Amino acid sequence: MHTIGAPCRQRGQALVLALVLLFVGLLGLFFMFGTGQVSAAKLRLNTAADAAAYSAALWRARVLNFHAYSNRAIVAQEVAVAQAVTLTSWAKYFERFTTNARMLAAVYPPVAPVLSAAASMAANARELTERTAADEIEARAAPGVGYKSLLQRSQEALQLSADAFGLGAVANEIARANDPGFFAFALGDAGAFQRFTRRHESDDERRRLLGVVTDSLDPFVKGPRNDDLRLLLLPSSCFGTTGNVDRWFRWWRKRGGTAMAPDLERWEAVDTGSIHNTRRSGFFSSCREREWLPVGWGGAEATDDAPRHAVLGDPGNTSDNAAATALAGAEMAGHGHAGFARYGGLERVRELDYAALAQQRFPVTQVVVLARSEAANVRTANVTNVGIGRLRLFERYAGNRLWAMAVGEAYFRRPPGVPERIEYASLYNPYWQVRLAQPTDAQRAAAAAYAH
Repeated sequence: MHTIGAPCRQRGQALVLALVLLFVGLLGLFFMFGTGQVSAAKLRLNTAADAAAYSAALWRARVLNFHAYSNRAIVAQEVAVAQAVTLTSWAKYFERFTTNARMLAAVYPPVAPVLSAAASMAANARELTERTAADEIEARAAPGVGYKSLLQRSQEALQLSADAFGLGAVANEIARANDPGFFAFALGDAGAFQRFTRRHESDDERRRLLGVVTDSLDPFVKGPRNDDLRLLLLPSSCFGTTGNVDRWFRWWRKRGGTAMAPDLERWEAVDTGSIHNTRRSGFFSSCREREWLPVGWGGAEATDDAPRHAVLGDPGNTSDNAAATALAGAEMAGHGHAGFARYGGLERVRELDYAALAQQRFPVTQVVVLARSEAANVRTANVTNVGIGRLRLFERYAGNRLWAMAVGEAYFRRPPGVPERIEYASLYNPYWQVRLAQPTDAQRAAAAAYAH
């Protein structure tokens, strides 16, 4: 027993407790330092992954918008070719009309000088129009070297740059711009983007482009360039023998139009003008209108095939003037003839592959980006050689690396400021935009499998 007032001896229990608390404190300090370093590195890596995924998806959206711009440019080239053959056809028609009119007016000498001057001017205009149109068609639509062929080939080149390999290069550049120690790449999509669009191959697919071109033609080119005039000074063969007054007189029928040939490899334009007479084919037959005298005709074509010397379709109902149409077809230019220009046919452009899309009206295409940083780049206590023995903490990473995942998405939407209306996705308007998206479970599983 201790007596009251006797001094107590110190035995060191507080020192042991202090040492234990100091060890725990140092361990906690090292743990907090390492956790903070990992969290900071993870945050920077996540930010870099988001930027890389957004940039990769932005490149893909720009490729899709390029397809839209180039498709519109190809439509413009087709429209220009149609205009060129139309003007050539019209110039040839006008030249033939004035020449024949001068011959028919020989019975009335006062108008002969006027018609002769008009015929000479028409000939000069036709020659100039043919040369200009030939140069225009050659530059815009010659196979392999024309503007529209170059545009189509550029579509295919850029399409390759928007797959996983090309976007991986974009993602890595952005990640390394954030930190030279980062590396990023795009996960493969099992060909999903290659199925997102496709190049037109069949004629049915190409007719979709033809519909856009036809809707873009001006009224004169699109036609029909038709006109009807009753010739009161020229009674028909059935004058006064029928109750239909329209059949008492002969008619001037102007017919013309421009159209793509059924094989989609040839633009043809035809302009004809003929006088029609109503007559009987037999004594007991009824009065019927028939082409009586072709007065003017002209035809032009743009093709890379041998000349057909015939009109393949019926542009502007020119079959009403069958004889004049046959004459126009026989004079159409071909290889080695003046006014001929090589034309490579309706282009095979790239469009959305609607049959393969999960959402045909508002489809999206995603890019999954993985970013990583080597464990040695995370400045934890272990990496900096702080602590020994039990005070040294070892971090565990998947594959000895720090990983981050992000998903970018290209989608179709009309931009702000344009008239409000619903417009479905296509590759004819450059309305492809980009945003970040939430990863799906399947994408997370694929990323986890790759990281491990």
